[in-house]
Amino acid sequence: MSSDGSELLVHLGAGVGNIVLATPLLVALHELNFTVDVLLDADYPQSADLLRPWCVVRKVLHRQNCDRMGSRAYSRVVPAMPPFYRHRFSHGFGQSGQTVPRPPEPSFYQNEQEFYLSFARALGFPADRSPLYRLPIGPDDASAAPAHSLVLAPGCKTGEMMAKRWPYFVQLAEQFENVGVVGTVDDLRQPDGTFLSFPPHVRSYVGKLTLRQTAELMAAAGAVVGNDSGLSHVAGAVGTPTLMLFGPTPDRTLGRLPPNVQVLRRGVPCEPCWFHARLRACARRMDCLRDLSVQAVADAVRGMAPA
Repeated sequence: MSSDGSELLVHLGAGVGNIVLATPLLVALHELNFTVDVLLDADYPQSADLLRPWCVVRKVLHRQNCDRMGSRAYSRVVPAMPPFYRHRFSHGFGQSGQTVPRPPEPSFYQNEQEFYLSFARALGFPADRSPLYRLPIGPDDASAAPAHSLVLAPGCKTGEMMAKRWPYFVQLAEQFENVGVVGTVDDLRQPDGTFLSFPPHVRSYVGKLTLRQTAELMAAAGAVVGNDSGLSHVAGAVGTPTLMLFGPTPDRTLGRLPPNVQVLRRGVPCEPCWFHARLRACARRMDCLRDLSVQAVADAVRGMAPA
């Protein structure tokens, strides 16, 4: 089925990783010949720069733009916010029949990418087609990492989300000569309030680059290692060999990952525990990440790409 070029407003948001995982929806709508504007309710405003310029998205809008314009400019509205941010969707952007129905909320926690794609399937996208997530970003000479470098993304969100962080990025950096670190200053803050301190040979881009520039740098890297985080998904979406380290959170609920992305976890019996008895079996020690050795991660990196 192909549309007649109708204009759609797609409401996306939450974290950087959620936005990356929603990009198959944008690709699918483009293949259906829809003209797509994205209303972005993002945790990080710079997330908009990941989606533009891109042929599958005409415009990336913020809430104030849509408040002035309203939904009457669009034939359909796609409320593709994750369930935990669904309250941000305003019913003023679509009346009955104009808003594409949401799939069952539990399906988000079974396959996040398919949750987003369900909106495109409701508009005629084939059930046997599942585009991989991607971003329209390549290396930029002004912010590119040196050839064959290893880029580390040691952070993720703060608060309880810090439980997703592997504790040995400093030791991993010692295993390689050509290393850079990306993220924000908060990404270096440890639970006890101290900060990660990398060896002198490690180039730090922390707090020095925009999100777009960070993506461009990772696009030039030989490999990227990160936690279950937005930056890891950005690295995977720009085509870089990416090793994602998982512990308490599940990876299968994300859906199909690109072939350049590899998941590594220790595999202790109680993992993943994020959606049931969160961190209880190990009394919040995160044994699943603590017992994932530096050597295992270094060997996996060397098996992916020279660094």
